[in-house]
Amino acid sequence: MKRISYRLRQGVRLECRGEGVYLLSAFPLVAVRVNQVFYEILSEMKRSDSLSCLGERDRELVRLLDRLVSKGMLEKDETADLFDYPVVSVIVPVKNRARDIEDCLRSLSSLDYPGDRTEIIVVDDGSEDATSQVVQRFGIRAIRLDRSIGASGCRNLAVREARGEMVGFTDSDCVVHPRWLKDLVPFFEETDVGIVGGYVSNFSRVSRLDRYEDVKSSLNMGQRPFESNRGKLSRSYVPSCNLIVRKKAFLQAGGFQENLKVGEDVDLCWRIQELGYRLRYLPRGEVKHKHRNRLYPMLARRFDYGTSEAILSLRHKDRRKKIYLPVLYSFFYGSFSLGIILRSIPFFAIGCGIWLVDFSRKYLEMRTSRLGLPVHQMCLPVLRSYFSFVYNLSAYLVRYYLLFMVPLAFFYPPLWIFLFFLLFFSASVDFSIHRPRINFIFHVLFYTLDQLSYQAGVFWGCLSRKNFASYFPRIIQKASPDF
Repeated sequence: MKRISYRLRQGVRLECRGEGVYLLSAFPLVAVRVNQVFYEILSEMKRSDSLSCLGERDRELVRLLDRLVSKGMLEKDETADLFDYPVVSVIVPVKNRARDIEDCLRSLSSLDYPGDRTEIIVVDDGSEDATSQVVQRFGIRAIRLDRSIGASGCRNLAVREARGEMVGFTDSDCVVHPRWLKDLVPFFEETDVGIVGGYVSNFSRVSRLDRYEDVKSSLNMGQRPFESNRGKLSRSYVPSCNLIVRKKAFLQAGGFQENLKVGEDVDLCWRIQELGYRLRYLPRGEVKHKHRNRLYPMLARRFDYGTSEAILSLRHKDRRKKIYLPVLYSFFYGSFSLGIILRSIPFFAIGCGIWLVDFSRKYLEMRTSRLGLPVHQMCLPVLRSYFSFVYNLSAYLVRYYLLFMVPLAFFYPPLWIFLFFLLFFSASVDFSIHRPRINFIFHVLFYTLDQLSYQAGVFWGCLSRKNFASYFPRIIQKASPDF
């Protein structure tokens, strides 16, 4: 049975204004008028800190509350229990990782899931060390290959022989939480869900790089749940080290593409969604991954991830990257950027003027709605929305174009000031969001090298594939739930 709990997001409040009752969000600035019945429901939610519903029994209430979640008013959390445990086949490809596979299999042996409903399959991809002997000690099903066929080939081979209706994937350098399957498998009770992924953290937090990777690894999908909408294109995916899939959907999609060395999990997730299945990510069902804790291997892996963009854009041309550039916000950013580069007060003044025009427009809209919010209650949210836009666009420029702007700065030195602003501002906000347990200076260093390595990989991938779509995203001026 699925249980859903809702709570008011931070900064959201209930207020009586005039003849109506409104749910107000400070950031983003949104006001929703509610009727008396819904006001009582939300008041109970506020008093109790959260409101719990049962998915099937309270279907209409869940539908209404979900609308407030989509508007950024509420936070949603879901848990579910199983009455009937489906058989799950857990597949682990491995090559020359004797020590790691021992830790992995020990954790899988401790899963809190009925043993007769679990099948563990290890595919030894032509190991030349003691890996096969370690696997034999656990007395589980093992497939040993004489020659290496790659991780994707191993997974496909094992799925064809698996008896489970669900297939779970993790890697040999991972350790799973005992509740891994119990936390994620229940969400397959919704028949249109094809893939469920869980949270990935770092196995070690000893070194500075460990702690940076714990919050900034590409495998870490964050603390907020998300899901794709059936029938709509989405760029949502979950990594293969913590991915559970319906076997039927996996086979329909043709499994992992064995010619892909990176990005194969993204490609699989997108192809399964194209079949009409939904993807869900939940920040639970934790898997601890042994991230690369030396600088060069970590940066090399970031480079590899970057090369996958060109390949994926060729295979999925309909999933073109999007960038949100509303007109006034874009002019504001452009004016301030020119002010920094040219050290020009008039451009800063133009930027301030744009903000004042937009603030006045929003204030008049709020006044005509009879909410009557005072100026100080509107000023901060509008400022925060511009701050958020500046951060997101700056981080995007650092992610994809820093490598090109640095050479230009040698020919036009004033550009250095803008580059310093881009890097320092985006790294500072990133530090305050993720709060890695390292010194700020080391965060900026790792962050800079991380971005440069990834975009070097993007450029190399685009150059080798003669496909530069990654640098030409689709511009949208109005945010939507799919964006």
